[in-house]
Amino acid sequence: MTRSQMITTVARRTGYPEAQVENTMDALFDQIADCLKDNEKVTIAGFGRFEMRPRKPKAYTNPKTKVSSRLESTSIPGFKASGRFKQKLEEAATEA
Repeated sequence: MTRSQMITTVARRTGYPEAQVENTMDALFDQIADCLKDNEKVTIAGFGRFEMRPRKPKAYTNPKTKVSSRLESTSIPGFKASGRFKQKLEEAATEA
C-alpha cells in the first residue's frame, strides 16, 4: 500500500477529507521522526514501539573495484510490534 492509497483508505473509513487525513498523517510521522532524532522511544499502545538502534561498524569490499572499506557505527530507526498487534496479524492469518 502506498502513502496515497493509505490516505484515501483512511479518509473513506473516517469520513474526513483527504487533505485533513494527509495533514494528520504528516504531523504524526514528523513527530515520530523528531522524537527519534532526539533519541526518544515512541510507544503506541496496541501497535508497537519505534526506537533508534545502534549498528556496529563493519568492513566491506566493493565487489566491482575490490577496494576494502569500513562502515562506521551508526544508529538506524527500528520498529518492534506489540504483542496485541502480532496477535491480530496471527488471527488474520489463521482466518485466511
